[in-house]
Amino acid sequence: MFDWKEMFREVILSIVMVLSAAALVYEWLSMYNRFDPVLVFLASLLMASLALLLISVEMRMREITEEFQNIKRTIAITSDELESRISRGIRPEIRELGERIDALQKKLFK
Repeated sequence: MFDWKEMFREVILSIVMVLSAAALVYEWLSMYNRFDPVLVFLASLLMASLALLLISVEMRMREITEEFQNIKRTIAITSDELESRISRGIRPEIRELGERIDALQKKLFK
């Protein structure tokens, strides 16, 4: 299930990450009097792409988790059906085997 609260938190953290990268590069370049807005932009772009990558990985992990949950439910339902079918098929055989054993015991103890 998609959680908007979590997504909002991730977007806010991504924005903070991009802004802090821009500020860090700006301060670093300003120390040497070599300020270049292209470098600040590229550093921000790098952080933005990293943030989007992390968000997309998390979304994919959630999708995979949901798929596993669905598969788990399907397997549980299928195994219950299989168990009941096997039980219905084996029950008459077990009953017949029990009757034969009883008949043999009666013959042995006569």
